[in-house]
Amino acid sequence: MSDIKPGDLVTLKGLNKQKEKPIGIVKRNIGNRTFEIIWINEGLATRFALVATAKSHRLEVISEADQQLI
Repeated sequence: MSDIKPGDLVTLKGLNKQKEKPIGIVKRNIGNRTFEIIWINEGLATRFALVATAKSHRLEVISEADQQLI
């Protein structure tokens, strides 16, 4: 399992066969493997009844954010 970090693009697991699926950006780690998500396509997020928080076992990382230290 990929480690989820703030800035990563995520979607819900198990939606590979769906033509449209909700995509979100991880805003922050709340704790206990729970993350605050900003859903980019709000119409789909409403259709899937998504809230602003999600557990890591329900999320799949689409693209990792570059976490370089300056």
